[in-house]
Amino acid sequence: MSNDTTNREDERLAAEISRRLDATKALMRKRGYDLLLVYGSNKVNGSVRYLTDYFPDRAGWISLSPTETSIVEGAGVLVSLKHEAALLVDPGLMPTRNVQIKRIIGGDGFSARKGDGLSIENIRKLIGAEDVVRRVGMETFDKFPAPLFMEMKASFPDIEFVRSTVVEDLRLIKSEYDMAKMREAARSADAAHEAVAGILANGEISELDLIREAERTMRNRDPMYEDSCTGSPSLICSGTTYGGAWLHLPDARKIIRKGDIVHWDLALRYEGYPVDSSRTRSLGPMQANHRKAYDVSREIHQAVFEAARPGTSAFELVEIGQRLAKKGDFELWNAFMGHGLGWDIHERPDMGIEVMPLEEDMVLAIEPRILVDNFLVGNEDMVHVTGKGGVSLTKFDRDAVELLI
Repeated sequence: MSNDTTNREDERLAAEISRRLDATKALMRKRGYDLLLVYGSNKVNGSVRYLTDYFPDRAGWISLSPTETSIVEGAGVLVSLKHEAALLVDPGLMPTRNVQIKRIIGGDGFSARKGDGLSIENIRKLIGAEDVVRRVGMETFDKFPAPLFMEMKASFPDIEFVRSTVVEDLRLIKSEYDMAKMREAARSADAAHEAVAGILANGEISELDLIREAERTMRNRDPMYEDSCTGSPSLICSGTTYGGAWLHLPDARKIIRKGDIVHWDLALRYEGYPVDSSRTRSLGPMQANHRKAYDVSREIHQAVFEAARPGTSAFELVEIGQRLAKKGDFELWNAFMGHGLGWDIHERPDMGIEVMPLEEDMVLAIEPRILVDNFLVGNEDMVHVTGKGGVSLTKFDRDAVELLI
């Protein structure tokens, strides 16, 4: 990538972050927050990333003195209605790429001191610089560090600290910038599916080696290095459970052979955006009941695509799947249809539970599966919710299910 291209991309991202911050402040005003404190960890960092493009890329322990240690894993963003937003980074962490926010507090991983970054000392300073603070919204509240929260409550007894979903709600609707990146992520999934199908057509391979080749394909397409498991690992099922789970981490000891039905579920990222898609292939002709189950899963898939439009309840998609599965004398596996897609990969709405109505420009992972004779069959696609129904971003062939080897 040339310097000019990199600069243009940085400019587009900076404009996108600015738009998100403006939208965040507007919703803060509407909900009566003077400040918004957004927390993110090494594993669940989507809201911090949404506002800054920073993600905590490591976790562990760091020494603050010869007798005192601290756990390293997170960061926070303080959004003010009057002042510039601030990114506070745990002692021991450090932004290692261009972060699209100017005010960074902490972030020197090689000389961490007590009080650096995301600390009560810095939060006191930032809140103290505000004219009047009565109400502070807290995002990712149920994972916010308890010691820091207790110190905040003790330091500001007159301030109301409340759980917020401002950023969580804004993240549901994807911008044009987001959609462009998610289309690239879907193309990475398609390339990996093509690689997997090609390998399976050539004969025996272990589950682990197969998934490693898929992830190598996706990593080669991604211009950013990132830990592959910050959202979800890639999973597989080829006719046996692993740790009691049908869809499981790839097992180096499980060799995929002729006659197996393989269902693989790929998860990685493209420039921080989610890759989440699955496909099914049979190594040889399918038995009649297996083929019937697969055809029913395709019927469910198509019906849910058509229903994935604004106003449809997320839970209605599950009801559609269950009804069609039972009509075909099967059950929808785990009564699960999928989930929202975003920076934490598995996001709202959870289609197994939520009655949230869909909105235009949401992105969903739609993944109906049927368990038949110890094999999982079905496909998962990354789907854009539009006024005309769901449009699949992932395109890899769902018809050629039999690999005649």
